[in-house]
Amino acid sequence: MQIDVKKVENCFAGSRSYEYKLPIDGECFFELLDGWEKKEHHKYRRPLFTADRDGVNIKGILKANTIKVSFPAANWEAAKESFESWLVDNVE
Repeated sequence: MQIDVKKVENCFAGSRSYEYKLPIDGECFFELLDGWEKKEHHKYRRPLFTADRDGVNIKGILKANTIKVSFPAANWEAAKESFESWLVDNVE
């Protein structure tokens, strides 16, 4: 799988946030997150989800195929590489 990823710019200097475009929607991706602390939020116009594990934070809209992932400051490069490896292995 080719990963479509781009750095997300925001107002925080040195942010480690990236946007990933997935071949599946958020609902399907949410189901793959075994072992993550995950929550669904249905009170919004476009229901969304969040997931956290080991300082990696994922946010996405359940009916969309784009997620935003933030990595921990201490080891963000290793965490990003590990997440992308998991993504390639688990998302078709």
